[in-house]
Amino acid sequence: MPRRKSGPPSLGSLGALSAVGIAFVLALLFGFLIGRALDGWLGTSPLFLIVFFFIGLAAGVLNVIRTASAVTRDDRK
Repeated sequence: MPRRKSGPPSLGSLGALSAVGIAFVLALLFGFLIGRALDGWLGTSPLFLIVFFFIGLAAGVLNVIRTASAVTRDDRK
């Protein structure tokens, strides 16, 4: 098993991880806005807002996991 280098992460890794934060917030925001629009259109007060907020949350968490695993995989090479 190769030994992991103990130096600082590469600049590309830091850029990818900082972009993840923005993507996470945008996924939450889009879920919120879509849910709010559907609630206004269908007249179902908080139902779709809550549902799409959690869908956006799940999408954001999945994106964080995918990007973090890709960055750590690239740093190990």
